[in-house]
Amino acid sequence: MKDDSKLHPLFIDNDVRGVVFDLDGTLIDSAADILQGMRMTLEQAGLGNVPEDYFPANMHGTAEGILRSIVADMGWNMPADFQPLKLRYLANAATLNLQRTQLYAGALDVLQACKEASLPMGICTNKAKAGAMVATRKFGIDEMFDFITGSDTWAQAKPSPVPLLETIRMLGLTPEQCLYFGDTSVDAECAQAAGVRFVLHEAGYGDEKLLGKPTHFAFSDWNELLGQEQTA
Repeated sequence: MKDDSKLHPLFIDNDVRGVVFDLDGTLIDSAADILQGMRMTLEQAGLGNVPEDYFPANMHGTAEGILRSIVADMGWNMPADFQPLKLRYLANAATLNLQRTQLYAGALDVLQACKEASLPMGICTNKAKAGAMVATRKFGIDEMFDFITGSDTWAQAKPSPVPLLETIRMLGLTPEQCLYFGDTSVDAECAQAAGVRFVLHEAGYGDEKLLGKPTHFAFSDWNELLGQEQTA
């Protein structure tokens, strides 16, 4: 018998059979490392220096998408081919090794409670699959998930519904049986297109396009999603 007493009613009501999570800005706070890797990459490529106080509106795209946004924001000439920049960024990210990245407070407790409740879990992120595996292993949560989807796992990345639908399929479930946790408009659009209930982490890297997007539930602190037994 599954034990769901440690979870918020969100997980218990409405026939929730599985949960899928975005990663950056949802389970982990990784902005500092992502931006440092981007700064290093663009400086090494001779494009210019990104100010320390800069924060892009686009923290929800693929590595190439975020690089493109930064170049546009800085007013630099747009490279014809971003593949070398993307590869350089991935190498820099590996060197940084998530030094300043951390799990959001309470996220681990929620994941453990979901596991104890026998809820299948997956990750659907626009981080490359290898990067997602490095991050989940670093924080000791990789084995909690039945399947992890990166931006390069399928032919399309979010906001296409394909990666979320495929992740849910790999869990052996249907969209109607799942919740998808994310923090940006890309996550919301992906969930809407996939027919999956969207749960918004308001303390993540939300963007202006989130306004008006359908949300099944919203929270700011992961501890809000624990049952009374856990929070008493």
